[in-house]
Amino acid sequence: MKRTAIKKILLVQGGLGDSVGPVLEQHGYRVAWVRTAKNALAFLEKDIPALVIIDVPSLRVSAERLCQSIKRLHNVPLIMIMPEQPAAPSTAVSSAPVAPCADAYLPRPLQLRRLLTRVDKLMPEGQAIELKCGDLLFRPSDGILHKRADEVYLNPKLSKLLQLFMQQPGEVLTRKFLMQQVWDTSYLGDTRTLDVHIRWLREAIEDDPTDPVYLRTVRRQGYRFENPKVRKS
Repeated sequence: MKRTAIKKILLVQGGLGDSVGPVLEQHGYRVAWVRTAKNALAFLEKDIPALVIIDVPSLRVSAERLCQSIKRLHNVPLIMIMPEQPAAPSTAVSSAPVAPCADAYLPRPLQLRRLLTRVDKLMPEGQAIELKCGDLLFRPSDGILHKRADEVYLNPKLSKLLQLFMQQPGEVLTRKFLMQQVWDTSYLGDTRTLDVHIRWLREAIEDDPTDPVYLRTVRRQGYRFENPKVRKS
């Protein structure tokens, strides 16, 4: 089976908003984090990332000039996180420049889900993500699950289910949400299909599917994915 390449996101970010890097990594992206424009350009002289994110408020440089320098080196997708805008009349213009250099502009205060959506849309086709939890390593792009020394192929529905769970650890995902995301339906009159897929997924990821440690049932709500190595007693 053909495997897709994994490339880094280059995050150019000073001391502000340190949550961005860990959130990207939690969602399966590899992140190269540099704190200055100089270091960003040095990185790009040696490597080509899949995408660049510039956190403008945390840098003491012209963001547009840095953006143009990056684009001259490599034509990669680029997201700019812009400063928070003060309250202004309805006639005020957007914070994005008239002749934009970046492919997307996101204002502070930053909505992390919005950032992740933009990253997902701008990430070049074929770029893979890796999701890790406990003894599990999963690449949704090819459906291959590594569990210690074992390698298991998951079909597209199981891959989507596991990706949803691993990207939102500790959160309760309702049956309705899972049906919407995986089967594109809100109909809950018959959820036997979901039940069967949950059982198949547990057979793939659990040592004992009858006593799951990763994929836990939350009565009358849905399911929660946990890392058994960090679970509180």
